[in-house]
Amino acid sequence: MCMKGKIFVAMLLVCALSSVVVFGVYAQVGNLGVKTGDNFTYSFVAFWSSTNPSVVVPSLFSDMNKTRSIKINVTDASSATFANLNVSSQMIDGTEISAPGYIDVVSGRGTREAFLFIIGANLTAGDKAYPLADSVAVKAGAAAESFTITETVTLTYLGIAREVNHYHESKTDENSSVTRDAYYDRTTGILLEMTVSHAFAVTPDETDSEKWKITQFNSAEATPGDGTDDGTDGTDSTVALPDWVLPIAIVAVVVVVAALVAVVMLRRRKKPEAQAPATVPVQPQTPV
Repeated sequence: MCMKGKIFVAMLLVCALSSVVVFGVYAQVGNLGVKTGDNFTYSFVAFWSSTNPSVVVPSLFSDMNKTRSIKINVTDASSATFANLNVSSQMIDGTEISAPGYIDVVSGRGTREAFLFIIGANLTAGDKAYPLADSVAVKAGAAAESFTITETVTLTYLGIAREVNHYHESKTDENSSVTRDAYYDRTTGILLEMTVSHAFAVTPDETDSEKWKITQFNSAEATPGDGTDDGTDGTDSTVALPDWVLPIAIVAVVVVVAALVAVVMLRRRKKPEAQAPATVPVQPQTPV
């Protein structure tokens, strides 16, 4: 094969591999599955126990159990990955505490009130939630930590059997251990149930846990809707670009760059043709 043919084949291989990588990443990202106007409610309870009978329940847990329920309203889901929310807590004394929040299901960036309630839709076992979460942002409390879906199973919530993404993980260091067990609706990415348990080295005889469980989605009888790929309800246009635009644009850029590289290599390898020496006409000799 000539040098030009080899360069062309190499360029095609680069483009093909780049396309596979780009679409492979985007296949695992998961877009927003909720729609503007969606709302869901959770029961909430905190548990604390101790093997030491002389220890009283810390006031922190008594205060936490003053929360009767937590309701989340999706106020804007016009982006493919980003949702604005309103998070309100109903207290047992009848008062309500409300705060705005937001979450990006790809980067995990958002407010603490919104963390872990919504992940990307249509993920499956082995995929990552919040796949592009930055460790610095996570440590600063500005983003939710990425985690991997443990399994995809069928379970019943709100009276409906549905595909559910289950996440279970335990982390232990010299100071504490944390176990998180969470279930998300696969179609919409909303949290269905989660239990977080803690144990601390400084109080080895004590353990605590917090549990959230969904009690309502849009209406008492409603099942979580299908959502759409661009995070809208399908009735109005949105400023968000279609999901396919970004990966196609990336592949196009890769193809253009590969073509430019090939052109440069061809020009460098092309040698100037040698100039033939000028022909000097021979004059006929006059016989002596």
